[in-house]
Amino acid sequence: MDVVNVVVMAPALGPDLSYVSAVDARVRVIDANNATGPEVDAALGVGDVLLVGYPVPSVIVGRAPHLVWAHHTQAGVSNLLATDLWTSGVTLTSSRGVMAAGPIAEYVVAAAAFFARGLHEGMRQKQAGQFTRTGYDMVSLRNATMGVVGLGGIGREVARQAKGLGMRVLATRRSVTAAAYDTDGVDCLLPADQLHQMAAESDFLAVCAQLTAETTGMIDASVLSGLKRGAVLINVARGEEVDEDALVEALHKGHLRGAVLDVYDGELAGQQPRPELLELPQVLLTPHISGRGDPARWEPNRRLFADNLHRFLLGEPLINIVDRQRGY
Repeated sequence: MDVVNVVVMAPALGPDLSYVSAVDARVRVIDANNATGPEVDAALGVGDVLLVGYPVPSVIVGRAPHLVWAHHTQAGVSNLLATDLWTSGVTLTSSRGVMAAGPIAEYVVAAAAFFARGLHEGMRQKQAGQFTRTGYDMVSLRNATMGVVGLGGIGREVARQAKGLGMRVLATRRSVTAAAYDTDGVDCLLPADQLHQMAAESDFLAVCAQLTAETTGMIDASVLSGLKRGAVLINVARGEEVDEDALVEALHKGHLRGAVLDVYDGELAGQQPRPELLELPQVLLTPHISGRGDPARWEPNRRLFADNLHRFLLGEPLINIVDRQRGY
């Protein structure tokens, strides 16, 4: 392999592509970050490797006859499902485990504190022109239970930060077959099919799982009604994992204290959030920004790709190969 053409279509990682070119003298970097249609076609036409961010063009493989490996800058690969990359034989890798885990976990902890310490009531009263001490049904995060749905890279960081506040942490993981205690940074790690048992003990339920066929709609009416009364749902994964009809109903009934959503159903398709999510005072909705705020947040992504490119050139196994059947 004399020359490897690496096409970069990931503007979020920054304009300095030296982290790619420095891997090996055989690497030829093709900067397509701000390329136009014909320029993208020309780049893909000679590309052997692709580093691609969001949004992902729907047709890539059809324009890249030499492509053998594509790396996605996101932790989840649901963005690839509607592209020809997903149905091709091209090897796919993701940034699972390194994608802004720290900032996203801080968002989850802040969301829990927002409701636990009565800040939501303060916001409600301010908007209503009120200023009283009534309505502040406050609780302490210490000794409260955080349930983490999906103990991956982000889930582990949520657990670490929650434990630092003195919280009890439960979590689920798809690969676990039996409950395990005091392991992997959590008090109890459960199989994914024991989600309902975890929900029943959770004051806060943080959704951190990958979007797959199995996780689509998994936070349904039975899970929401099974949460402790006054619990808070926090979703930093994908909106499609939550049954929003059931969520709205649980909020109307007063079973949940509230919900903090950084994602919503239909976001991936470019749709606007349903009106109830914007209107209900118990819902705090943000436009998928939980990973922002850390100037160095993309550095782990750069290191991961550089490491994988080095492995690729040596013929070694790549990190984070996507299993299309599992969906991540």
